[in-house]
Amino acid sequence: MGIIQTIDLDLFYGNVQALKKINLDIKANSVTALIGPSGCGKSTFLRT
Repeated sequence: MGIIQTIDLDLFYGNVQALKKINLDIKANSVTALIGPSGCGKSTFLRT
C-alpha cells in the first residue's frame, strides 16, 4: 500500500463520465508523473 492510493475512481460531470475505474498507488519517497495526451483527464484526476 502506498502513501497515496486510489481504487476504482469514477468521476461524472452530469451524465458524462470523465474518469473510469482509475487505480493509482504512489509509494513514499517516489517521483511520479502523469503523462498523456491533451484531454485525457490528467488535470481532472489531480483536481479530484
